[in-house]
Amino acid sequence: MAKKNIKMAWSKCTIEIGKAGDDGSMATELTSIGTIKDKSSTLEPSDGETLEAKATGGETVAKEAQEGGLTLKTRVIEPEDTLLTTLGIAKVEGEELKVTTHLVEGDWSVKVTPKNVGAKGIKVPCSTITYKPGWSEEEGNYADIEFEIIKGAAGYWYSKFTKKAAEQTQQS
Repeated sequence: MAKKNIKMAWSKCTIEIGKAGDDGSMATELTSIGTIKDKSSTLEPSDGETLEAKATGGETVAKEAQEGGLTLKTRVIEPEDTLLTTLGIAKVEGEELKVTTHLVEGDWSVKVTPKNVGAKGIKVPCSTITYKPGWSEEEGNYADIEFEIIKGAAGYWYSKFTKKAAEQTQQS
């Protein structure tokens, strides 16, 4: 039996966003969020609530686990003005960008495309975005972005797709 060659979804991913459809469907137009910091992107589960009933003496008589959530986290290096205006948190006035809020409104779709052809990427039809700007002498300007994935009307958290050779990433 021939050993199957595994295509890893690591290194130099591209993350794109777009406004989710009114019904929580995947956005039809996506825009890159910019240059991703090396080794900063993760998809992490959170534990759901556990319900437990105990009888006298501490004996567990029933236990039920609720489904948790999922959060996609990443860091963008030197976020461009277009990202902030796309998110609706800033506006351009003359030669300056005026940041008016850090609260991102609405539901957003997210697509993570891996560098390697044949590797698996993910499409998230519906999420909320938390934008956390920062600056340091070591990293310059950056933004930590968290996508709290919503299991919306589509009925699923995310889908997986295989990157095809024809798909070009903006960071290749």
